[in-house]
Amino acid sequence: MKEIYSERGITLVELLAALALFGVISALIWNLFFQALNFNDRAVTQNQLQQEANLIVNTIQSKHTKDTITKISISNNILTITYKESTQDVFDKKNIIYEIEIDDLKRNDPFVNEAKPPVLEFELKVILTSKLDDTVNFETKTTFSKLVGKNQ
Repeated sequence: MKEIYSERGITLVELLAALALFGVISALIWNLFFQALNFNDRAVTQNQLQQEANLIVNTIQSKHTKDTITKISISNNILTITYKESTQDVFDKKNIIYEIEIDDLKRNDPFVNEAKPPVLEFELKVILTSKLDDTVNFETKTTFSKLVGKNQ
């Protein structure tokens, strides 16, 4: 009598090989997924820093054009722009480190973190760094000038 062996199904070695291959592919996909999440978080943070810098520059431009800025300072990581007599605009985001550098173009007098008013023309460098990830920062540099008429 002949014995007939059924060859349907898989062996234990084939099952283990398939599981190992599935594990390696799964690990690669998870790694790619978490890298994409990390990249997205960094891009969102970079965008927030850029928006905050744009807001600071636009505020300074507006105040410099209409009024006389008397002081730009940073104290306890709070950026303060003082104009008119004592009116202030304050920038205080808990997750941002503020840094400014101001260069008076008329006097060729660089000063950091505090303006020597009144200045009609100055160069401003704003550097914002995330407190959550100090490798993410945004830097912008611009020049402000104000024309003074004969009657002013």
